[in-house]
Amino acid sequence: MQDDNNHERQSPPRHFLLVHNPTKTTHLGTLLRCAAAFRAHQVLIVGHDKFNAQGSFGSHLYLDIVAFPSWECVVDYLKRGANDDGAHHDIITDAASAAHQTSTIDSSEDNRIPIVGISGAYGGDECIFSSDGVAVYEDADTGYATLSPRDAISSKEKKQKELPHKSYPIHTRPFSSDVCFLLSKDKRGLPVSHARICDSYVHVPQICFDADDSGTDAQLNTLEKIPRIIQSTLLETATIYSIVLHHFSAWANYNERNFAENQKFIKDTKSNMRRRLCRRYGENITTKAKDANNDLQTEGELIFEQSEGVFASDY
Repeated sequence: MQDDNNHERQSPPRHFLLVHNPTKTTHLGTLLRCAAAFRAHQVLIVGHDKFNAQGSFGSHLYLDIVAFPSWECVVDYLKRGANDDGAHHDIITDAASAAHQTSTIDSSEDNRIPIVGISGAYGGDECIFSSDGVAVYEDADTGYATLSPRDAISSKEKKQKELPHKSYPIHTRPFSSDVCFLLSKDKRGLPVSHARICDSYVHVPQICFDADDSGTDAQLNTLEKIPRIIQSTLLETATIYSIVLHHFSAWANYNERNFAENQKFIKDTKSNMRRRLCRRYGENITTKAKDANNDLQTEGELIFEQSEGVFASDY
């Protein structure tokens, strides 16, 4: 799965961040700061187009943040290689148009950006560090994906449902192209509905310090030979995300940032849209803009949304 021929590309592989934004007050500031530090190509949020940027220290001004109304919309966007062209599909009226659209869809599949779910940090035996990867299960009780087989055993049905893709330790760097990392802010990990759209998973492995081999757990390990894999609570979400980005940027041969005289990183060029929080995907522009640009095909394009009261200092 890993590809070390990045020097053949004109530019290094891109990485995206995909997160759920269920409310207008969702705190994304820390994650945005991490994404900016590691030069994320885009941050894709699903849900509301406003969020709490506290903690970003102005780093959101250096990011291209795009808000999507649904998961289906963002998956389609990534299938087309994060290409804004064809954000909406017009009704086919003739054979020539149909052939053109078919060829466009076929060519876009070659640029498809895989979604890699970040499972979280897990402690355990040698299996959690293995380059062969570990299975990902649906936790029947919580509705979240887990790497721990014992968590996947429902207290009622006593069955395990395994997801189709494995999770690989991040130090193996299982990348081959551009990547979109799907991250959950919930400490329990990825909800099953989100985990199902992933093409693979990565996790941060740790030596297991807090294993409990007593009682029921010990019996399960003895009778069913279940690997000892326990979700760790030692690392917060932003730290896990930063560890993942460190390995990706090292694999992709990103240039290391330089320090300025004030011992801060030298930042990228700031966007002209200085006070815009994010831009929305798949929405018509305003009537005023339509009047000024009658010939512009606007439906499905990316437009900017003015932020409300977000005035953060530079990071």
